[in-house]
Amino acid sequence: MKAFIYGAERTVYQQVGNWYVLDEDFSFDLAWLKHKIEQHAQPSSIPVVFCDSCDANKLVSELGEEECEWLQFAAGIYWREVNIIFIFSFDYLPTLVETIFHELRHLEQESIDGLKECFATDKLLPYEERETEKDAFAIGKKKLHLFSLANVEEMKHYQI
Repeated sequence: MKAFIYGAERTVYQQVGNWYVLDEDFSFDLAWLKHKIEQHAQPSSIPVVFCDSCDANKLVSELGEEECEWLQFAAGIYWREVNIIFIFSFDYLPTLVETIFHELRHLEQESIDGLKECFATDKLLPYEERETEKDAFAIGKKKLHLFSLANVEEMKHYQI
């Protein structure tokens, strides 16, 4: 289906609330995924967009922000300047779930004293030394574990 998202007509393969699939290779049931994620995380008030990094750069550019060349190496990103979570890696359910929890954690960090202040200083550090990333990776792994325990039947053919 075609839909207007951020002022431009785009092909949307699945949509549930403010979650959008813009990539035909996304093979999961978005309604199921969103429901299961929200059993372990606060529902997101901002859009979650599943697409490739080129589409994310194009969308962000249309919103007036600069593109990021390094996105091709990322599984996902919470793009603070445009208030959108982009997910690029969705071939393997465990990686997809962990990435969503990781990026949702970045959104939560903005309201957590002690972490929200880290965004400015973290920009000056290598990626693996950033407090916000250490926290998001830890929460992503923890919530993936809880998600897996709660969804054993759906996850049984994946090695976690």
